[in-house]
This record gives sequence, structure tokens and C-alpha cells, in this order.
Amino acid sequence: MHTDTIGYKIRLLHNQIHKRMEAKRQENEKEPLTGMQRWTLGFLRDHDGKDIYQKDIETEFSVSRATASNMLAVMERKGLVRREAVEHDARLKKLVLTEKARALVDRSEQDMRDMEALLAKGLSEGEIRDLKRYLDQMLSNLDVDVECPKNSFCGGMKNRNTRCCGK
Repeated sequence: MHTDTIGYKIRLLHNQIHKRMEAKRQENEKEPLTGMQRWTLGFLRDHDGKDIYQKDIETEFSVSRATASNMLAVMERKGLVRREAVEHDARLKKLVLTEKARALVDRSEQDMRDMEALLAKGLSEGEIRDLKRYLDQMLSNLDVDVECPKNSFCGGMKNRNTRCCGK
């Protein structure tokens, strides 16, 4: 029966995770953000304390200068980021998260931790470790490079001659 297949059960899990996380997202965001805006906030948070510029966003997410510029302008208007001049080059503007953005990222990260805890409820540390190993093997069976640092954006797909992302 198809309801007893691995793919079906993974799809059910995916749907439930997505539905619950989307409900949390809507609850947390007074003004809706695009996926790209959320990824950008996370990237800036992950690189807190470092000078990050528009060019870094373009490179990290493989988007054009115009796309990055427009998205960052919208994020500025929403009060999520500021562009601040740097001492060594007046032409450069580093991207800085606002307190509003930090609060959004904090809530989002807490929601993810809560989801992870819910998913792992009733499983031992060993079972969780084994489950992750099984899932990695399934991804590998589908030619997804689980070691790819940009897995979310290229899908981790390998081609014949290289790892994903051309590496």
C-alpha cells in the first residue's frame, strides 16, 4: 500500500512541518517577508560582527545586483536593515540588522528549535543520530551532496564532473 512507503511518510512529515512553521511565521511577522528576505536576515545574523555588503548578498544567494538592491531597499523601508558607511571607503555601505530584525530572527530560531524538539520527542539520542544517518543516505541515493554548504540554494545536486555549486 502506498501509505506505507518511505516517500509517502516523508511527504506527510514535510507537509506537517511546513504547515506548522508557516502558521508560526504568520503569527510572528506583522508584515510578511519573502523567503529571500528571511534568508538574508539569517545570513546577516550568522555573520554578526563582520562587515557584510550588498555584494556579499549577491554572491551568497546568486542574485543580480538589481535584485539584491531592490530587496535590501524594501528591507530598509520595513525597518529590518540599515546601510552604514564604513571608515575605510565612503562608497561602501555595510548592512546592519536592526533590533526589529534581530527579534524576528530570534523568534524564528526558537520556532525551529521547538519544531526539532517536537520531531525528536520520544526518540533517544542514538535513534536521532541513526535517523539523521538514514536520511543522509537517502539524500545521497538521490545524488544530493549533504556536505554542500549551499545545499538550500543549489539543492545540493551533483553533476558528473563536480560537486554541487561547481566545487
